[in-house]
Amino acid sequence: MLTYDMERRGRLPLYDYLCRCIKEDIWNAALGPGEKLPSKRALAEHLHISVMTVEGAYQQLEAEGYVYTQPKRGFFVAEVERPRPAVPAPPAP
Repeated sequence: MLTYDMERRGRLPLYDYLCRCIKEDIWNAALGPGEKLPSKRALAEHLHISVMTVEGAYQQLEAEGYVYTQPKRGFFVAEVERPRPAVPAPPAP
């Protein structure tokens, strides 16, 4: 189950902080392409937040292309292009 410290959000709205946390997990490959996200209700209960907050975060992630939905199955992590690490320039001769 996804676990985030919702008290560390500072002044961000809950849904925005949750959205950023999930994006970070996708970028860091903690969540892989095709992986199913927890149901809105289960994640809300686990994080002690409202279902509407989770729904808002999932909708934002879907709008940005980080997740996709399959009707009656849930939300899944989308394939996202990760930037390649910068290659250091060769030393000058």
